[in-house]
Amino acid sequence: MSDLFKTEEKKSLGSSLIEEVREKFKNVLVIKEPYKEYDIVIAEISVEKLEVVVYQRKPSKPHVKNLVKSISTVGFVVPLVVAKKPDEDKFIILDGQHRYLACLELGIRKIPCVIIPWEYATLMINLNIEKQPNIKEKAYVALRIYNELLDMYPDKPETDDEIMQSVEEIYFVTTGMVYEHDEKFSGSSWEPILKKTDWPFDLPLREAKPKREERAGVILECHKIAREIVQKLKEIGISHPFIYKEVVSHANPIKRKRAVVVEFDEVFSQIRENLEKMRENPEEFKDVLVAEEGAELPE
Repeated sequence: MSDLFKTEEKKSLGSSLIEEVREKFKNVLVIKEPYKEYDIVIAEISVEKLEVVVYQRKPSKPHVKNLVKSISTVGFVVPLVVAKKPDEDKFIILDGQHRYLACLELGIRKIPCVIIPWEYATLMINLNIEKQPNIKEKAYVALRIYNELLDMYPDKPETDDEIMQSVEEIYFVTTGMVYEHDEKFSGSSWEPILKKTDWPFDLPLREAKPKREERAGVILECHKIAREIVQKLKEIGISHPFIYKEVVSHANPIKRKRAVVVEFDEVFSQIRENLEKMRENPEEFKDVLVAEEGAELPE
């Protein structure tokens, strides 16, 4: 994604949106972003017109409480970063949901905001490093962005630069689809395999999504077999915190191959075959799986 910030392309909020903001809000300031040189607007926006982006983490109550104390002491000094979604009279909060919630608790009705072009909204979500998300959160974010892009650009190929830059990794989209079916799916256990097999389709998004859902179904079936194996191993006394991950690792036919590009269907066919053998003969893995009592399946 670093190449994205080296492009000479310049985006703008557009004069119509700037005029619209000036008509609706007082004390509007328009400035140039210093590196990309697009227009950004600073304005006070009423809380009724603000909403938290659906991709955000769940808010932390202690963090909101601390911000309430901070704002009560020094005032509200760090603006929210927002984007106006096309054809809607709402501003989506990209950065600052905790500050927004603290303002609501304090009864603040208008909040200073920095408005950036909508084109940068999804990129900012992916690049926001306020808190490092885990793979489950990344997967949900990627899937929601993917679905939104599908609604906006159904005929744009999945391999298009804008699509690839908007979702952090395309395999996160597939992983998100699996999590929708089973929230206890262990995405981190499968990530080393998906990195090497789950590539973008050279198809329009409307055609690519069903194929990606098929891949998610294949992964889900393998996941279910792996969980059955974990249970069988526990029944014969093999149990430790990473047993599920080790089962997946043993079934992985490409774990020792570096910088390899392989076909998804071929690899997962082998994985399923290996898992089914393990399910039939769990006793064979006593020598290679270290037993530790009281383990849970990782989530």
